[in-house]
Amino acid sequence: MSYHPPSIADIVSCELLSCDPSQSVREAARRMLAAGYSSILVREAGGRVCGFWTEADALELCRSGGDADQPIQQAMKPPPAELAHDLSLQQAVDAFRGRQLRHALVCRNGQPLGMLTLTDIVRNQGLESFLMVKRVADLPVAAAIPLPATATVMEGFSRMCGQSLTALAVKLDDGGYGIVTQRDVLRWLASGKLPATLGQGCRQPLIGVSAGASLLQARRVLRQHNIRHLAVFADDGRLLRILGFDDIVNGIEHEYLNELHEALRQRDEALQQSRHSLLLADKVFESTMEGIVITDPNGVIQSINPAFSRITGYSREEALGQTPAMLKSGKQPPEFYQQMWRSLARDGRWQGEVVNRRKGGLLYTEHLSITAIRDGAGECLHYVAVFSDITQRKQAEERLHFLANHDALTSLPNRTLFLERLQSAVDRAGEERRQLALLFIDLDRFKLVNDTLGHYAGDQLLVHIARQLQSRLKPTDTVARLSGDEFTVLLENVDGEAQAAAAAQDMLDAISELSEVSGQQMFISASIGISLYPLDGEEADTLLVHADTAMYRAKERGKNGFQFYTADMNARALERLKLEYSLHRALAQGELELWYQPKVALDSGEMIGAEALLRWRHPELGLVSPDRFIPIAEESALIGQIGAWVLRTACADIRDWQRRGLKPGRVAINVSGRQLKHGDFVEQLRQALADYGLGSECLELEITESVVMEEGGAMIEMLRRLQELGLYLSIDDFGTGYSSLSYLKRLPVRGLKIDRSFIADLHHDSDDAAITRAIVSIAHSLGLDVVAEGVEEEAQRLFLLEQGCYCAQGYLFSKPLPRETFECLLVQPRRKMPLSPL
Repeated sequence: MSYHPPSIADIVSCELLSCDPSQSVREAARRMLAAGYSSILVREAGGRVCGFWTEADALELCRSGGDADQPIQQAMKPPPAELAHDLSLQQAVDAFRGRQLRHALVCRNGQPLGMLTLTDIVRNQGLESFLMVKRVADLPVAAAIPLPATATVMEGFSRMCGQSLTALAVKLDDGGYGIVTQRDVLRWLASGKLPATLGQGCRQPLIGVSAGASLLQARRVLRQHNIRHLAVFADDGRLLRILGFDDIVNGIEHEYLNELHEALRQRDEALQQSRHSLLLADKVFESTMEGIVITDPNGVIQSINPAFSRITGYSREEALGQTPAMLKSGKQPPEFYQQMWRSLARDGRWQGEVVNRRKGGLLYTEHLSITAIRDGAGECLHYVAVFSDITQRKQAEERLHFLANHDALTSLPNRTLFLERLQSAVDRAGEERRQLALLFIDLDRFKLVNDTLGHYAGDQLLVHIARQLQSRLKPTDTVARLSGDEFTVLLENVDGEAQAAAAAQDMLDAISELSEVSGQQMFISASIGISLYPLDGEEADTLLVHADTAMYRAKERGKNGFQFYTADMNARALERLKLEYSLHRALAQGELELWYQPKVALDSGEMIGAEALLRWRHPELGLVSPDRFIPIAEESALIGQIGAWVLRTACADIRDWQRRGLKPGRVAINVSGRQLKHGDFVEQLRQALADYGLGSECLELEITESVVMEEGGAMIEMLRRLQELGLYLSIDDFGTGYSSLSYLKRLPVRGLKIDRSFIADLHHDSDDAAITRAIVSIAHSLGLDVVAEGVEEEAQRLFLLEQGCYCAQGYLFSKPLPRETFECLLVQPRRKMPLSPL
């Protein structure tokens, strides 16, 4: 297929915020705040866009003392210019330059798709290289002249409007600085409450960088703190200027567009020199990162660009006169190339993914597009192939896909993959009238290994046992690690109890063999529960529950043995019922507590927020582990009531701290899938914020990756509703679930949380380090914040900081603390957390 440059529809945001012309200006401002947008379209009843209103208009309205309750149709500006969705980036550049546009509405068949700005165009034309070499001091931005904290907001409005400022610095009484932006003015307009002075209304402290910082560093700080303006400080701490992201782009886009225009001019000249030797003008493409190869109609290479040599390892002299077959890896069958040539002959183009071989013998994956260049009579003159090396991207996707279905420690199938295989095996066994056996394995006294030798030794033992179990299986059988020290084994096509018992004994023998871990010899045993299909159940979930029940019977009978499931095994069920009853009582009698674990900036050590964690202080059992009672709460539908209690308790604590002048930062609470799926959680959240007089910026919602991925479109819609309230949403335990990148980019979330399982062995396990590095890179690529949990060692902190992860929580800084203890941290002047490794 011939190369088609991306159209503007590929880069424009497809989410537009709009309102009715009769809606008040104040309500429009509130909607913009909730969505985090800087502009809103005004549409008539038929959907036609009739106007446009921005944060800058809000500033002008406040300065002039206009009526915020007037219909927006009286304050709106004419709608922005429209561009067709199928315009190429080059055509868009010409339109923006020729019509002197700053933004345009992209439409398909008369319907708006999204808003396009010159910033979007520049971002998609290779802006990173400019950001790396340009310094903050290079930008032609006017010096910042702060207003005193005692100045009125009207003075601030006049200064911002008169000088066309999007942000204004405020000099505080203590010598520090604050900032007022157009977004703040929009918030005041939406609330109907203007502060008396700039000092009362400004946000502080003013975040900034040194004048010598690169634009790439400046942009990272803007994204890290989710802000749109940044201070530039001199070496002596003086405020030099206020810098916005638009300033970064505006300061270099003219230079960049000039270079782009020059490249296009050179290309046009080359095209005019010889229409029949178009593909020989490779100087136009010398700087592209994509490899280009030009052949004659017989496939003989006539020209290559430098990127071809960089990717394949073959020099120009080695490639000329050869055919692309020199790169064949043998991974594609002859039928693959036959289909490729049929497409070229029929359509004149082909594209797809190909595994080829570099000169040194290493395989790589490329995305390849081939186009036939024909003359006026339709005869093929040349073939041009454009390809990019996507090996690292494919490896990262494959690794994340593997992690979504396998245990990170042992590489065995995880619960998700095992349940899929179990269900498939049950279906096959039903069709073929065969039996199968499910073995549920739990190690005896494994906690003793962790407590005496440490978690690293425990992990080594789990890996050793996983290998032992795998060595005892047939190719058709499956062993999986469900969690902790729990394994399952699926035996297909068994002849009955005797064969299943023999296999279970073989597993016990494999586990109990003398093991040496961390230089320490030890014996370990296991308890195994067995369920048979179809005798003990005809559903995969039923078989798993029955095998689990049988395993507990084996433990009750002395461990180091196996038991088959029988119908009277209800002891464990009764115990769970008793705990469930106690949990009902706990909610009614105030036995639940909310503890807090600080979130810390890795570079400064300062606390920037916290996570609220649930604890149950049982009158007889003491503190009950959340791992023990949360699953019961989920299964018994108590999680909705408990979740509501956690939400309101956290809000009450935050409000109490605010009244006392304490600043806990953004507090994260965990939200279960059942809370989101049942009941109107959005309304509960809105009511809680209103009851305690809190802004949505006070809270962060952490949703586990598996819940988000399993629920599909309904969950995305729920998250969008939460986003409209202004809530900060993040994905918890990222990397342990499905980890679908194509799905992740659709989610309206702002942060990812790296699971502690990857952090624990960063400096011991190269895979964990690579996965953590990949997750941080993915988060940055998607414009998401990233937080690491479970940081316990200084080496982990340094590694994360080096990779661009700037926030974490863990025992290195603080364990979860009761409310009263946590408050002691809040009263500290800078709230800097001491490093406290275990």
